[in-house]
Amino acid sequence: MKENEKILFELLKQKVAQTFLRENTALSPDISQWKGDDIVRFQEDLLQKVKGRVSEKWFYNYFRKDIQKLPRIDMLNLLSEYAGYQNWAEFKRKNIKKIKKHKNFSIKKYIAGIILATSIIIVLSIAFMPAHQNLIRFCVVDETGQAVKNVKITRLLPDQSEKLLSKQNNCVEIHTRATQVRLRFESPYFKDKIINRKIDGNNYKEKIVLQTDLNALLLKHYSNTGSNNWQKRRKHLQKIIADSALIYQQWLEGNKGIELYDKDEFIGQLCIPTGWVKNMEILEIAYKNNQIVKLRFIVKH
Repeated sequence: MKENEKILFELLKQKVAQTFLRENTALSPDISQWKGDDIVRFQEDLLQKVKGRVSEKWFYNYFRKDIQKLPRIDMLNLLSEYAGYQNWAEFKRKNIKKIKKHKNFSIKKYIAGIILATSIIIVLSIAFMPAHQNLIRFCVVDETGQAVKNVKITRLLPDQSEKLLSKQNNCVEIHTRATQVRLRFESPYFKDKIINRKIDGNNYKEKIVLQTDLNALLLKHYSNTGSNNWQKRRKHLQKIIADSALIYQQWLEGNKGIELYDKDEFIGQLCIPTGWVKNMEILEIAYKNNQIVKLRFIVKH
């Protein structure tokens, strides 16, 4: 069936429905939605006005389905007469202009739709297009310029949350649209450091110098040397470690749990080094009022 014929038949269905609804009622003005009593009343009205009849099966096949071919010409003539035309030929002749208008409107509507869709896509693309991202690179070194590899780098976000950053050796790269970044650097034998940087261009690079934590190095030194002058050593440790310090050994991977030490127990171990103390590796150290209040370490074997 040609497209023109399909459009004409759809128009005829509308005309038939309009004719019926002038003197009757139906559940819907759309004839394809009619059923039951609507169809019966339509059959009676058709018989009364043009002495013709359509079966319920015919109605479902041609009025309620998407047809692939036109009904027989006698049925088209009957329906055209019911709608106020002499026959199907007159109906086509008088409505062909509407078809052309419909086609032109459809084409214009299709083109307008494409233009509108394209415009929406462009607007959304611009709205959600990521702004230029800056590449920022920070490398961590000590006072001598040597790389500090065992360093934890955390980004402090504006919403007060934190994001742990992955690094390559002693460097970290950040791709961001932000014009300002705030970072915290932590390493067992260095003092913690927080920086706040304004970024005014791409490829920002900076070396971050961490200050050595002398007390942490001293603890490491005490754990690896003999007990010469142990009284002086104990006195110094009593001074730099808080009485309420949380000191614990964390087991190596594969083991669970921790072992807690009080201040005197830990100082005793350092003053009379045993085999495990010599392999002590500090993981975390925290201060308050210039005293150690937290110490976390492992023992490497």
